Amino acid sequence: MPTAMMRLKTVLLLVLLVLVIGPASNTAAFEVDPPEAAKSFATGQRLLREGNWLEAARIFEQLSGRYPQSRTVDLFIFYRAKAQYYFGELNEATAGFTYLLARFPQSPKKPYVHFFLGNTYYRRGKINKALYHYLDAYRLSHSAQLDRLTQKSIVALFANAGTINIDESVFDDIPAEKRCQLVEQLVTPFMERGQIDLARTLAVSCGITIDSSQYTVPIATGKKSLEIALVLPLSGELTSFGEDIYNGAVIAAEMYRKETDKKITLTPYDTKGDPIDAARIIGELRYTSTDAIIGPLTSEEAAVASAKLDDTPIPMIIPAATQAGLTKLSESSFQLSPNIELEGIRAAEYAIHNLGADSAAVITSTSTDNLRIGRAFVERFKQLGGTIVAVEYYRSRDKDYGPYIRDIKALLLGAIQDSVYFIDERGDTLDIDGLPAYLDCLFLPGERSQIRLLLPQIHFYNLNGMYIGSDGWADDAIYRLGDDVTRNAVFPSPFMSDFHSDIYSRMAAVYDARYGRSPRRLAALGFDALNLICNAYRNGAGTPSDVINFLNGVTRYEGASGVITFGKNRENIEMPFYQIQNGTAVPIDTATDKITE
Repeated sequence: MPTAMMRLKTVLLLVLLVLVIGPASNTAAFEVDPPEAAKSFATGQRLLREGNWLEAARIFEQLSGRYPQSRTVDLFIFYRAKAQYYFGELNEATAGFTYLLARFPQSPKKPYVHFFLGNTYYRRGKINKALYHYLDAYRLSHSAQLDRLTQKSIVALFANAGTINIDESVFDDIPAEKRCQLVEQLVTPFMERGQIDLARTLAVSCGITIDSSQYTVPIATGKKSLEIALVLPLSGELTSFGEDIYNGAVIAAEMYRKETDKKITLTPYDTKGDPIDAARIIGELRYTSTDAIIGPLTSEEAAVASAKLDDTPIPMIIPAATQAGLTKLSESSFQLSPNIELEGIRAAEYAIHNLGADSAAVITSTSTDNLRIGRAFVERFKQLGGTIVAVEYYRSRDKDYGPYIRDIKALLLGAIQDSVYFIDERGDTLDIDGLPAYLDCLFLPGERSQIRLLLPQIHFYNLNGMYIGSDGWADDAIYRLGDDVTRNAVFPSPFMSDFHSDIYSRMAAVYDARYGRSPRRLAALGFDALNLICNAYRNGAGTPSDVINFLNGVTRYEGASGVITFGKNRENIEMPFYQIQNGTAVPIDTATDKITE
């Protein structure tokens, strides 16, 4: 069966024929309006033929801007979008073609617009959208050449895609003669896909005789062999981390082979921890028979890898990077570890929905990650109707947090009389630092060494409110500070090592037998990344695009590393919470609360 990248090359070859032949066959059929635009238009056409797509797009954009009332402005817009498509600016090309259809529904280029939109959506892994645009192109076409190209694209799509939502009604609007020409080519792919009834119905409607006896039982779906690229640091300072992920993937591959008796090949690519190397490797993998990519390791590597992958329909699972926004750079990338900002978002939702908090103060370290967590908390807390009383920032080298705590107390207590002592409810005298102040909650993201110093000082200065922390609170030394200091604090953490699902237990047994030790978190992430890909093929995926569709639907998957749900941006949105009780961190259930994505 042809690989996804081979199919992509086939589609690109077909549309390149349109590029080469289309302008030559159409330019004589119309006059450019106004006449003074003809020279620039001809230059743009020549640049298209020469492959200078960026400059061609610029010329056609100038024409459409300079002559918005031209009778041929739809042609300017069409060729600009076409040049952008070839240059790889798929979002801009899609926007241009879509705009042309909306503004110029009678444009003579309409069949070609649908054809290019089909190619664009195919490259982005949106198979059903691609199909319907191909069918519209075929239905509207009055060109024998475009008919042939569109037929080939549709047949290739049906022959190679894993799942397509379709019934015979989608062919109804195609003129009878053209419809039957297409049906004749589709009968065999339909039968090979196990869609025997659909093949028979279409064949009968066209008077085509078929022999479906050899296809009475649908063939098994799913590929017989997989090629997975592992793009990880396998030399340099980050080698041990890359090896852990790779080893976990090896175990998942062993289990897949044993369960399915199918071939799976893992090919390692060494990034050396260098984002430039990661981008180069991804760029090369776009044109290979790779079915999926696991990696890279760091957020910096993952960012350039996602950008390089762009809209190529190869699924890439980023196992460990936690920076927010990585998956927005490519529609086929997925982030296995929750992004760092999600801690702040979920903490704010917990404060509002679980604690009923109306007010909060934030005391945060100025490290990049904690600033992001703190900012995400503030934005989400305000969005949900809460009030942020204060945000205080301390430096990593600080040991005395008194000034930051006093600032918050001053805001809460207002002006204090110039007195030295106060009397509490028990009749004891307090100096100003011991005067109690109250608010609903304190959000305290930080590193464990900082939190160990900060909490006793908040307790000393008598600043009162429910504590909510971050992953940095996951430390035994913090738990042992005492209940009067930790105050049953709650904190989110996707990285706690207490998750032991059934799949973890099975994975750990095989891992220990092979490597002589228990798997660490990174190994579990490598295992989950590959196992999710394998699950797509276990469930009938036939192409990388099918894997992307499968991963988009992953919800509450209990893996070796934890629970995984891919949200609308293809990031894992599961965030476990823990509460400090009696010197330990206890998982708590927030499932019944109104925590939203």
